[in-house]
Order: sequence, then structure tokens, then C-alpha cells
Amino acid sequence: METDSTKQSWLDRWLGPVPEFPAPGGLDADRRASVVLWTSAILMVLLIFRGGFDTPGDLYAGWAGIHEGSLAGKMYWVAWGAFSYFVVPMAIILLVFRESPARYGFRIYMSKRTALVYAGLILFMLAPVYWASHRPSFIQRYPLVNDLHGDWARIWTWELIRSLRFLCLEFFFRGYLLFGLEKRFGYHAIAVAALPYGVIHFAKPFPEAMGAVAAGAVLGLLALRTRSIAGGTILHSVVAASMDLLALYHKGAFD
Repeated sequence: METDSTKQSWLDRWLGPVPEFPAPGGLDADRRASVVLWTSAILMVLLIFRGGFDTPGDLYAGWAGIHEGSLAGKMYWVAWGAFSYFVVPMAIILLVFRESPARYGFRIYMSKRTALVYAGLILFMLAPVYWASHRPSFIQRYPLVNDLHGDWARIWTWELIRSLRFLCLEFFFRGYLLFGLEKRFGYHAIAVAALPYGVIHFAKPFPEAMGAVAAGAVLGLLALRTRSIAGGTILHSVVAASMDLLALYHKGAFD
């Protein structure tokens, strides 16, 4: 049977040693985990029911711009993501836990080894993205903004705005949730964080939703090992931009 020390050395060989960080202050592991889990549950419900997600029952009929997927309308979706994924968790870290956001992955760090791992993941993802881009369900779904057409200024405005949301999303799932639970659950915190991450993909095409669970596991492991959400933010942004550009291409936007 593989021991914990064997697992650790295997990860060390592939990803390098874990960067040293001082011990966390503020609340003990149990109380910190309780705050993280309860606040995350509330934020997830608010996001799904009031944050611009596609849900049954036309919940957002009163919000102009959401349903037609215009660039202006999606700003509401991005703003809710920034508030729920970033502003509230950051406030809790600073005011309740009284800790540095760097302890929750909010820092730029990437060794040469992990940079190669992230680059390999991006290349690995491009193949299924290209395959999916030929499927009607993918073309109907992407890009999320339907008035980009072939206007490069609007396209890159959207991609930059979406990257900001990915930064906030990574901070929530691979930062606040993951590192907030790490001292209580160890590496099992990856699975706990991957569960709600899979849930928010419920309106996506089925292969993408299933892939989100696997991605949550991989990105969670890498975040724990690097103590940073930088790599996951870059990977998310690059893959999402490639999905949008391929969808626009198949729709003839660049003809």
C-alpha cells in the first residue's frame, strides 16, 4: 500500500516541494472550516438564483440584458461573480480570519516545473475543445455573449472581463474554499471544493460539466502545491478564449 510519505515524494518529484508558509493565525481549523462552509453555501445559492446563471423558471426576467446575452447584460453576471467569489470571501479573510490573502492563494507564484505542467494542461485541453467546437450544442452555447460578431475590440473586451471573473472564481474555489478547509480536511479539501464547482456547470453541455469535476481536482491539487491560484486563472482564461474564438469561427463571424 502506498504511504503518505510515498505520495508526498511522488508529488515532490512531479511538482516540486510545497513553498514554505508560516502557520495560519486567526481561528482554529474547525471554526475556520465552519465559517468557510456556511458562507460558501449561502454565496452559492445567491449566485445560482440571483447571479445571472441560466436556471429554469426565467428567474431573471426583470434584469435587462441577461437573457439576450449582450455584452452589457453580461456585466451583471460578471459583477455578481466579483462580489460573491471575491469581495465577500476577501472581507472574511481580512476581517474575520485576520489573515493575509496570500495564504489563500492570492499571490503570483509558479516554478518552472509547475509552469510546464500548466502549459501541458492547456495543450491537453485544446484537443477536446476543438472536438467540441464542431458539435451543435457547443456552437449554440458559445460565446456566452451573442453580439460580439467579428468585432475584435468587443471580443477582447469580453475576454478581459471574463478573465477578471475567472480570477474571482479561482479565488473562491481554489483559494477561499480550498485553503480555508485544508487544515481541517487535508487533501480531501480538494473534493469538497470540487463538488460546488461541478454544480455551477449544470447548464453547460454534459461533457463540459463532467470535465469540470476532473478540472476541479487537478487545479485544486496544483493550487495546494503552489500555494497560488495564478496558474488556474491563466489556464481558465486561455481555454475559455479558445472556446469563444472557435465558436465564432464555426458561426462564420470572421468570414
